Amino acid sequence: MKHLIRLSDYSKEDIKEIFNIADQLKQGKYQEFLKGKTIVMFFPESSIRTRVTFEKGIYLLGGQSILFSPETLNKKVFPI
Repeated sequence: MKHLIRLSDYSKEDIKEIFNIADQLKQGKYQEFLKGKTIVMFFPESSIRTRVTFEKGIYLLGGQSILFSPETLNKKVFPI
């Protein structure tokens, strides 16, 4: 999977495929893609737009989101 850092890192075909998938999402093709799935998220309080966007996307794909404070990542709580 590529990370979207710079648009110039993508070929014309890659960009067309991204828009194709976006069109399919709008048409409801992936409506239940996350059905029965729970997504746990850790966002700093300063990134409210990103958090809300992710929550909405997860909801629209049929999933459920749980938000934890980034401080919850303390190794005493979640040993890695």
